[in-house]
Amino acid sequence: MAHYLPILSSFILLFSFLPLLNKIRKNRSVSGLSLLMMTFGVAQSLYFITYNIYFERYFIALPFFVTGVLSGLILYFFARYNAAKQERLQLVLMLGFSLMPFSLLLSSNFDTAWVLNALTYVGLVMSSVRVMPQTYKTLRTGDVSNLSARYFSLQFIAGICGLVVELTNTIPSTSHLLMFIMLLLTNAVQFGCMQYYKMRPVMA
Repeated sequence: MAHYLPILSSFILLFSFLPLLNKIRKNRSVSGLSLLMMTFGVAQSLYFITYNIYFERYFIALPFFVTGVLSGLILYFFARYNAAKQERLQLVLMLGFSLMPFSLLLSSNFDTAWVLNALTYVGLVMSSVRVMPQTYKTLRTGDVSNLSARYFSLQFIAGICGLVVELTNTIPSTSHLLMFIMLLLTNAVQFGCMQYYKMRPVMA
C-alpha cells in the first residue's frame, strides 16, 4: 500500500496547485504570493528528485517532480504578468543562488552519494523556511486574494502521505522525515493565518 502513496500524493499536490493557478490566471496577478516560497519549492524539489533518482527511489521522486514543475509554472506567471525586467533578473539570480550547491557534484574530492545526501539537507532547510515568507507576507498585508486555502490544506495531506511512505522504508532518510514534518507544521500555520484573515471582516 505504501508504494502507491507517492502516486496518491502526486495527485493531491496537483489538485492543491490547481485553485492557486486558476486564481492567478483569473486575476492575471501573483500579488499576495511569496515568490521566495515558489523559488525554494523549485530548488528543494530538484535536490530531492536528484537524490531519489540516484538511489532508485523513483516513486518517492514523483511528488517532488509535481511540486517543482507547478512551482516553476507560478514563477513563469510572475514573469509574464507582474515582473519588470529588473525583477525577472532578480528571479533568475535567486534561482541560480538556490541551485548553487549543485556545483559540489563537479568536484572530484567528494563522493557523489555523500554530496546528494548533503544536498537533501539543503533542500530540508529550504522546505522548512519556504512557507515562512508567505506567512510573514500574509500577516503583514492581510492580502489573501490570490491564496488558496485548498492549496495549503492539500499540501498538508500530501505531507502526511510522504511521512508515512518514508517511515515504511527499510532505511528511512532522516532529511526526508524532517522535511515532511516541517511541511506539516508550516502549512498548518499558513492555513490558520489565511482562515483568520478571511474571517476577520465578518467578525469586525
